[in-house]
Amino acid sequence: MGLANAGNTLLAAILLPRARASDLLLAAAVAYFAIGLNRAFVGDVLLALASRYDDDRRERLVRDGLCSAMGLGLLGMLAFAGVWAFFPPAGPIDLRDLIWLAPFLPMILLHDTGRYAYLSAQAPVRALSIDLVWITTQATIIIISVIVFGPSAPGLLIAWGGGASVGFSAFLFRERVAIWRGDPRRWLAQTRQLAGWFTATAVIAQTQTLAIGFLTGGLSKTALSGLRTAQATLLQPVQNVQLAVQGLLVPRLSRLVSEIESSAGEGRDPALGRFRHTVRTTALVFTGLGAAVVVVLWSVANLVLTRVDKFMDIVPLALPISLQAGIYLAQVPFTAALRGMHEAPLLFTQYALFTTVSLTGFVTGARMGDLTGAVWGLVTGSAVGLMVMVALYSVSTRRL
Repeated sequence: MGLANAGNTLLAAILLPRARASDLLLAAAVAYFAIGLNRAFVGDVLLALASRYDDDRRERLVRDGLCSAMGLGLLGMLAFAGVWAFFPPAGPIDLRDLIWLAPFLPMILLHDTGRYAYLSAQAPVRALSIDLVWITTQATIIIISVIVFGPSAPGLLIAWGGGASVGFSAFLFRERVAIWRGDPRRWLAQTRQLAGWFTATAVIAQTQTLAIGFLTGGLSKTALSGLRTAQATLLQPVQNVQLAVQGLLVPRLSRLVSEIESSAGEGRDPALGRFRHTVRTTALVFTGLGAAVVVVLWSVANLVLTRVDKFMDIVPLALPISLQAGIYLAQVPFTAALRGMHEAPLLFTQYALFTTVSLTGFVTGARMGDLTGAVWGLVTGSAVGLMVMVALYSVSTRRL
């Protein structure tokens, strides 16, 4: 799914004029907001909770989660249509493209939930298979649309939604899940604490992303498309790796925590040793990987972007965004550990501090200079977020 999302940004930047691409990307940011909320309310809970079970309880959680995602998708579809109908374009803020995403939003959220259902069952190959169906379908629709009608924002968004629809259909064909037998009320009753905290955390995180989009769009339309292009090429691939690794780590760590809790008071627990060893080893690996990523991304970006006149203005963004990517990689094991320990309130605390510092840095940097200064402000927020995450992980492991 991450590749499909990145594809939207890159294709919009390449095929459309910068100002028109900015409108599309702002509408896509609103869609990502809905996806992020659904992922927190359903997907992350499946990873942290359903991964502990191998019986009917897991199947029931999946059914209830899919039904809840469907409900959220329908509500979001109505909200998108309402924004399109009652909030006409005004100045640099133009959300008219939401109408092209509205019919597909339920299927986009269902596909994302299906992928998390596979990850919670520790079946990453199956999760990858439905994502490949999505990407292949999306690419096919885009090629046909460009050949027949030429490049257009509606064509790119319809291809995105069409790919998700076919991808989720592949999930249903394979799993035969009776979504209508799910119960959102039962989902809330069973997952209330985790879903509540994860959703609150996602609201903060997604609001930060949306706020940055609107603030950047307020600078200029070309500024938003430039920032999103730089993020799609440098940061989003790393974020996709981050999500994929968490999808693998969280179920494993959650099971280890379940073993630790079930053997409490029985002396030294080997599961606790395995838990700490896994986090420590992964942290060392990803810190080294993050440092290498900074060097590689910055070098490649300078080499490529300086040769493309259309993107010459985003060359100064390469270093700060590459640093952000490295910081996010170093943070992966600690985030996964907190999710595995069901420390949702601490995750909320970390995201609240991270968002506050990031937005403050973004606004301050924008006032002192331009978009480059604003992005350096985001780097400051990411560094503070990493330090807070490591500290909270240390506190949590002492309580195991």
